[in-house]
Amino acid sequence: MRDDISLVWPASGTMQVILLPGGGCTVKFIFADRGIVRSVGKGQIVKVRNIPTKRIAQHYEIIVRHDDAFESSYGIVDQTPHLPVGGTGRIGTPGTFVEDGDELYDIRNGGILHFQLYRAGRLVDPRTHIRAVFDGTIEASRPSVEQ
Repeated sequence: MRDDISLVWPASGTMQVILLPGGGCTVKFIFADRGIVRSVGKGQIVKVRNIPTKRIAQHYEIIVRHDDAFESSYGIVDQTPHLPVGGTGRIGTPGTFVEDGDELYDIRNGGILHFQLYRAGRLVDPRTHIRAVFDGTIEASRPSVEQ
């Protein structure tokens, strides 16, 4: 059953849905060049982590807590980081409040977003809870899906 909550997709473009054993899924967005990662809804950033890699790419994890026991997880791999060493650009700090569609990160030269949605601590399929792509309107269409 679909919920009447106001969540939007965290990025636009083609997405790949990776179904996981035990329910839920990861939604993967690949950006050949620029891609904006946005908050799926109003909430508060509860975790920001720079994950060390052995490559030039930077890997970040952002967790946002929303109403109705939802948490959104954004695993961002920036292939060609444009940030100063140790910097996190526009990524907010824990405690920062965000609105629907607020920018969390700007991938400028290629990268990947691994997105997951949790409800009450359980991984869920975001396709059953997210209504549209954020473009400032309620009538926007969903991104195309490759499974």
